[in-house]
Amino acid sequence: MERTVNTLGGALWINLANTIRMQDKKRTDRLLDPAAERQWLEDNGLSAFAETVSGESAHALLVELRELVFRVLADLERNGELSEESLRLLQERAASLTLEMAIHQEEGSLQLSYMGKAGPDAIAYPIVRSLADTLAAVPADRIRKCEHDDCLLRFVDTSKSGKRRWCSMETCGNRHKAAEFYAKRRRRAEG
Repeated sequence: MERTVNTLGGALWINLANTIRMQDKKRTDRLLDPAAERQWLEDNGLSAFAETVSGESAHALLVELRELVFRVLADLERNGELSEESLRLLQERAASLTLEMAIHQEEGSLQLSYMGKAGPDAIAYPIVRSLADTLAAVPADRIRKCEHDDCLLRFVDTSKSGKRRWCSMETCGNRHKAAEFYAKRRRRAEG
């Protein structure tokens, strides 16, 4: 998967949270723009599933899942773990999914895979799975918000040192470094 602003989060569910972002110093919802929503689905490997669901249904599903994602993120920031209510909501969402299993052979060994059976489930399953897999494998303190003041994006810090600060070094990291450079230069000029 090519890295784009729609995939900076490092996990599908974080990428969904990142559909709320700053643009021109204003908080924007990328899911409100049908073209941006389609691009997000494509960048995150869900566009084929979205074609089996009406645009309004896919949009409503993404908004509903994003609210659940924000609830989980708020719990992690507040308590470092899920609240009982968030866990219950996740369990209900998972129980509502209709899944399909498939067995295929890959390099001589059998592989079992799961996918959502119908359109909405085909979109919801990978998002719920991503959330569960991330929370099982990554400590809560490695799920962070970008430290740039003008950024709302979040990411999963998979760096070895665990000290990643920016959603992207190419954008927020460079903006921060440039601001520090010019502030330092200004202080020197002032005496």
